[in-house]
Amino acid sequence: MKARTFWLVFAHEARVLIADRTLPLVLTLFALLIGYAITNGIVEIRARDAAVASILTKQNERNARNIDQLQRINAGIETPAPFSNAADPANVGGGLGGRFAYVPTSALAPMAFGQSDMIPNYYQVTYRSRVNFMYDSEIENPWNLLSGRFDVAFVIVYLLPLFIFAMSYNLLSAEREQGTLRMLLSQPLTLTKLVLAKVSIRAGTILTCAILIPVAALLIFRPETRDAVSLVQLAAWAVLVCAYGLFWFAVAVIANAFSRSSAANALVLVGSWVVLVLIVPVLLNLAVSVASPAPSRTELATQTRLITVDGLRRYQKLFSADYRYSDKPDLLLPKDGRFEVQSRPKAAFMLQRDVEADIQKLLDRFDAQLEGQQSLVDRWGVISPAIIVHEGLAALAGNGSQRYLHFQRQVATFHATWKQFFEPRILESRAMTEADFAAMPTWKWQEETLRRQLSDLSVRAIQILALVLVVAGIGFWRLKKSSAV
Repeated sequence: MKARTFWLVFAHEARVLIADRTLPLVLTLFALLIGYAITNGIVEIRARDAAVASILTKQNERNARNIDQLQRINAGIETPAPFSNAADPANVGGGLGGRFAYVPTSALAPMAFGQSDMIPNYYQVTYRSRVNFMYDSEIENPWNLLSGRFDVAFVIVYLLPLFIFAMSYNLLSAEREQGTLRMLLSQPLTLTKLVLAKVSIRAGTILTCAILIPVAALLIFRPETRDAVSLVQLAAWAVLVCAYGLFWFAVAVIANAFSRSSAANALVLVGSWVVLVLIVPVLLNLAVSVASPAPSRTELATQTRLITVDGLRRYQKLFSADYRYSDKPDLLLPKDGRFEVQSRPKAAFMLQRDVEADIQKLLDRFDAQLEGQQSLVDRWGVISPAIIVHEGLAALAGNGSQRYLHFQRQVATFHATWKQFFEPRILESRAMTEADFAAMPTWKWQEETLRRQLSDLSVRAIQILALVLVVAGIGFWRLKKSSAV
């Protein structure tokens, strides 16, 4: 009997919402926004994939040209130019043969752009210091671009609560204002069951729309989402979205439990959205900036210049060497596996090596500060469900801060390997060979383990579900204590 009463209220509420066009209008508008967001994401990610494919194609073509030039040089067919000599290890290691390190887009990437707005998804690695290609843009805080591109995560975090409020601000107040609430409660129906049925029809429809549209689009247009790992990630996505939506429905229940007017409920709900979605993240941003100040780009740039100036003095003679290669082009040709590395490229290599060594402590502190900021955001993000969910959705999309920190650590390792490969060849004046080109370090991306990803996501899911239980518990407790009419 109790279950039958619940379903009677559920069905009646569905008919009412359809009849007054509230449900169709809200769902249509929300579906259009979700559809546009996922389309925008798919188009953007395809463009990024195409960009990476293009640079890799150009890298392979350049490598083939270098080998072809080396063969012509060794055959005596070509005399190279001083700074585009494939036999010169300084030329090859310093840019002529530079390799691109890149982070591949994940299957769920169109869902959330996350940190991809802040951090490049590829770097060209040469023997130059990492300062020149990894620290040349300002990053204040891992939470700095919460309101970034229009993606599905943006719609979920920012707009979903507003749509929920549009359907839930008058759960009880409308019945009270129309004089039907007393009549309803005169039946074998509790206030809690009435609200639960009303919330169920609303939550079931809008959350189904929020989950099915982007998931279906990914499964259709990104075949890579059909493997087992991606399906698990999609399930985790659904859990986070559902939990986030239920949190805001629970907030709506609390607002309705205080027997205020519909207008007052709407004002309270919009105020809660402003506080939890807009104000709290900004305050957290400020708190993190104070507790763990953003790395100073000015200090890094200043120290780099000072170290560079000192290196220029140290290698002044090499940098000011004459250009005898113009008169004696034969010096640019390898002889018996040996090669006279030009003074300026050799000095440039040693200068960059010294800059990297001297500034390493500052770079380590720089990286530690960024990781410290993200750690604080993860620790205190529980004060706002928007932070929990946005970070979780970005992580599932492969554009979260942890994955990019993982990428930067791999780039640093690859950079060190690259320098180790070319250093003996440059300092010992060893000419490049075809075997050297084949043995040059190549970039290999190593994904974070699925266990680590699921562990982080489990923490976020537990946090948001705990908030749902607490807020819903308060709301239904208040309903039981409320006179309602």
